[in-house]
Amino acid sequence: MNSASPIPETSGKPALGRNFNRFWVGSLSSNLADGLMLTALPLVAAMLTNDPLLVSLLAVARFLPWLLFGLMAGAVVDRVDRVRLMVGANVVRAALLAGLAVVVGTGNATVWALIVVMFLAMTCEVFYDLAGRAMLPDIAPAGTIDRANGRLISGQTVTEDFGGAPLAGFLFVVAASLPLAVNAGAYLVGALVLLGLPLAVRRPKSPEGAETKAKEPGGNLFRSIIAEIGAGMRYTFGDASLRSLVLFGAITNIGLMAMNAVMVLLVRDHFGVPAALFGVFMSATAVGAIIGAALTGKLVARFGRFPLQAGGFLLQALSCVAVGLAPNAYTAAVAWVLLGAIATACNTVMVSAIQTVVPSAMLGRMMSCAQFLGYGLTPVGSLIGGLLGRIDLRFPAIFAGVLVLVALVMVLPALRNFARRADAIERAARGHEEE
Repeated sequence: MNSASPIPETSGKPALGRNFNRFWVGSLSSNLADGLMLTALPLVAAMLTNDPLLVSLLAVARFLPWLLFGLMAGAVVDRVDRVRLMVGANVVRAALLAGLAVVVGTGNATVWALIVVMFLAMTCEVFYDLAGRAMLPDIAPAGTIDRANGRLISGQTVTEDFGGAPLAGFLFVVAASLPLAVNAGAYLVGALVLLGLPLAVRRPKSPEGAETKAKEPGGNLFRSIIAEIGAGMRYTFGDASLRSLVLFGAITNIGLMAMNAVMVLLVRDHFGVPAALFGVFMSATAVGAIIGAALTGKLVARFGRFPLQAGGFLLQALSCVAVGLAPNAYTAAVAWVLLGAIATACNTVMVSAIQTVVPSAMLGRMMSCAQFLGYGLTPVGSLIGGLLGRIDLRFPAIFAGVLVLVALVMVLPALRNFARRADAIERAARGHEEE
């Protein structure tokens, strides 16, 4: 079967189900909190300093935990109750943001305090994100993985970019500490909703479908985790196509983070957007992301996974360059919308393919390897963005576009091969259900 062949849609779409809906609502609350935090902290930092390099350290702190703890988190996710892990991560993040709100409100905040809180909160995010991604295939019914991911991503976009980002900007004008306080409450709500998920979806499944058991407390726990990390790395990097996709994600993330690290300064200083409207400008990408998420399933059915990704990543590179070369904020916002639509569609298809091919018992560790490189190396991109931004605030966006384009040329054969594998598995699963 040609990898470019579209996947036929079934006549009646299966419902995503009550468990998915609960998982989705919990994710929405956490996404709202993320949007508040990721917008409020750069605004507070820009209030405290005008140094692009110092502001870019927030982005370094945002992704450095993936480099330090990503692989370990993957092993933990594949051995414990994933819901409890996600709930605990949200409770800790709520406490961190509540404390920071007090510090900012009393006028004692420093850029370094923001960096520390970002680092600790994103360390929690490492465990939360991996647990959620690894649990999704057990929550979404067979044949609905693209639609489930599209629903999650569109919901994340609405709450994080349309909700959290502009809300943080408006609340920041009232009081710099206010968005941080609301942020803490949203994390707590997300934790409470997830507690209702049943035991059947909480632990990873073995290849035979049985729940895996937690490792016995006796023995060398550290050695056991190291062995599991090694197994995950051998699986991920021993597969040529999967290895290429992971490296592609890492390279493109370096470019995108170079652009995002100083975006607050590009929007505020170069395009002249006031601080109160910074969140609104950033939420423009949410318009495209919602469209991209809503159309992903139809686009996959119409064109196939590989053509959609190949053409989409090319347009993503061009959109980044367009942001940097835009003559004004309005043109940049249009490019930002296009970038959101394309990136959402391409990333949804890629993640869905990985979740389709990789078995549940290995999924946490495999995705931790991808996130370890993809997110772990983004501090490099952030520093590059800070240094390029000191020369010209437009350069990081142009750099991002060029890097995505070069990486795409190198990864095209792997994209085609992996799409073929995911299509074959999905067709087999649908055929089995129809028997």
